[in-house]
Amino acid sequence: MKRRRRLPLREQITALPNRLTALRLVLAAGFFGLLIYCTQVLKLPVDASGELAWQRLRGGLFAAHAGLQAQDSLLTRLFDGAFALFVLAALTDVADGYVARRWKLETDLGRIADPFADKVMTLGAFVLLMPLTVYLSGWMVVLMLAREQLVTTIRGFAESRGVPFPANVWGKAKTATQSVAIGAGILYVGHPSSLWLRYSFVVLLWLALGATLVSGLVYVRNASRLLFRGPAHDGAP
Repeated sequence: MKRRRRLPLREQITALPNRLTALRLVLAAGFFGLLIYCTQVLKLPVDASGELAWQRLRGGLFAAHAGLQAQDSLLTRLFDGAFALFVLAALTDVADGYVARRWKLETDLGRIADPFADKVMTLGAFVLLMPLTVYLSGWMVVLMLAREQLVTTIRGFAESRGVPFPANVWGKAKTATQSVAIGAGILYVGHPSSLWLRYSFVVLLWLALGATLVSGLVYVRNASRLLFRGPAHDGAP
């Protein structure tokens, strides 16, 4: 296994991949701020079909903010802005990993900060989307959080025993499907009359849940092979 570069902390902080990770956290904060603002402005529950309960104004118009029509309201544009910020943040996730591998800039700080930023962004997004649609339930977010905690604990235990425990294809599939589901969810709550966005969000959300569950089970299986079946099984599964 290749050793990571042991750079001074100052150089680790200023390394390009870690700067991209920091940018992802800044973008996530802006994205969270927009969702929180939109939720506070709406202050209305969703109905049983999962539609946003846009406020009805006199004259039969539907509006969410400032007396504007729902499909051309300030809130709709803010949801679209939140979607744009989320996409940019997701792109930094792809970019920092590519840059770190391509130019051999992996650092200990990046190894800690990158998954932290990913978890904050994805779990935070799901939590903030919960009040905006009945399709996203609390137990779904609990399942995702439990999976993250389980894998983090297993990885920490394995590496404390000197056993490498890298991410696998299922972990990457989980991250990808969760990110796509979040993007679809933001677009759906911003454009609640779109049946295409509604069904896309529901399908992608269940795919993300499936990938979350399967990846967690795969990590548990791999951990049992690496940690409890002797030296013959110490290679990566």
